Amino acid sequence: MPMLYWWLATIFFILSIVGLKLSSPFIHPIVCGWYAITNLIMALFYTSNWLPIFIMRYFLYSMSVILLIVVPFILLALAILILFREIRGQQIVWRQYSNIALAILILLFCGYSLGDVLRIRQMQLSVMISLYSTIAIFLTALFISYLVIAQLVQWRKRPSTAPIIMILGTEIDDEGQVQYDLRKRLDKAFNYYQCLSQEHQEQVLFLVSGGNPTLDGITEAEGMSHYLLNQGIAKHQIIKEPSARNTDENFKFARPYIVHAGNQRPLVVITSQYHLVRAAYYAVKYGIKAHFVGATTKWITWPYSSVREYLALLLLTKEVSFLSILYIIIVALLEV
Repeated sequence: MPMLYWWLATIFFILSIVGLKLSSPFIHPIVCGWYAITNLIMALFYTSNWLPIFIMRYFLYSMSVILLIVVPFILLALAILILFREIRGQQIVWRQYSNIALAILILLFCGYSLGDVLRIRQMQLSVMISLYSTIAIFLTALFISYLVIAQLVQWRKRPSTAPIIMILGTEIDDEGQVQYDLRKRLDKAFNYYQCLSQEHQEQVLFLVSGGNPTLDGITEAEGMSHYLLNQGIAKHQIIKEPSARNTDENFKFARPYIVHAGNQRPLVVITSQYHLVRAAYYAVKYGIKAHFVGATTKWITWPYSSVREYLALLLLTKEVSFLSILYIIIVALLEV
């Protein structure tokens, strides 16, 4: 199994490079890069004697009984979420059916393994403990890779010409005032703007994207616009996209504004650090080339926000995620 992880890491790395060159959503560089790093971590986990990896390996094995109880419910939750989304969704039929089939397979496996736990079959129990430990290691590796990718997407050199600075919206209060995370995004955008030359500052455009109006009808875009105006940004430099309800729509609805402003202008996308990977995913999906900058968030809310984003990415890449988990299950059962 470790050798296969090395091969998969190599294949996904090559695919991520090809995806970057082609700028194609069909070979998605973010997804391929994420799974390349995940498989690299898995390979290192099973072959490396480096002390931190050894400690992590020992910890997960020592927690195997707890993992046997927790991991099935995580898989169950993901499978049920996918079933719910696919049944309500408007996807291509073959993809919808394949996702439903994958979710049902996971549900059946979880039911079978939980039945073994309740019946306390000695041999099957030891197999299930080993299996769920491996799945837990895989999910942990995916989370670590998500954190790594969030750093990598920011590594592009900053543009030397006046950019469009796109700020992704998040919730505002009932009075239209921006909350902590959104304020940090806007402050990051303003600081970026201040680092530009005077000539470029005069040419910069701010594209604020976000709908979700409050009870008073104030959208996230309007709340962000008011904040930037109070910072001294000229009104003619602010473009409002007031319809987006989520990250997908941020890029879908912003694309015409970006094209209208001129494709020669570089685009800088600013969002929270934990949100960068999903933002980059949708930018590629809509053929938008961008530089990404992450804003900080409260340390006390970072774990929740990061785990939520991680689960959202699992759902976005559910085919690859579930096929990887199914592969782990099949190999483990064949080794019995």
